[in-house]
Amino acid sequence: MRVRREEASDEVFLNLTAFIDMMLVLVIFFLATSRFTEAERDESIRLAKTQSSMPIGASSDMLVINIDKEGKKIVDGRPRTLEELEAIVRERRAAREDAEVVLRADIRGQVAPLAETLEICHRLGFKTPNITYETIGE
Repeated sequence: MRVRREEASDEVFLNLTAFIDMMLVLVIFFLATSRFTEAERDESIRLAKTQSSMPIGASSDMLVINIDKEGKKIVDGRPRTLEELEAIVRERRAAREDAEVVLRADIRGQVAPLAETLEICHRLGFKTPNITYETIGE
C-alpha cells in the first residue's frame, strides 16, 4: 500500500535556534565585560538632596570614598582607617595626575569625618574632590 505524501504547503517554518543561541552568547559577553559602577555606591548611605539636575558622572579611574552615618570611611566595600585612606589616596594620585576623588557622605552623619577626608585629599594634591549628592525631581 502506498502512503500519499502531502503536498507542499505555503507555510514557511524558520529555524530560530541559531539566532537564539547567538543572542544568548552576546548577552553573556556583554554582562561579563561590563563594569558595574554601582559597586562603589553604598546604598545604606543617604545623600543630601538638592534641586540641581546636573548629573554625576562615573569614570573608571575615579576613587569613590563612602562615609557612613557613623563616620566610617569605606573604600572598595571595606572600612578604612585614616592611615589606610591616606595611603590609598596617595597611591591613586601617584598613579594618575588627572585622577578624581568622589566623596559620598551620609546626610545623617557628622561633618568631622567628611572634613578629615577632604583635608587628606587637599593635602595630597586633589584641589577639588567631588562631593556627591542626590537630586530631587523638579
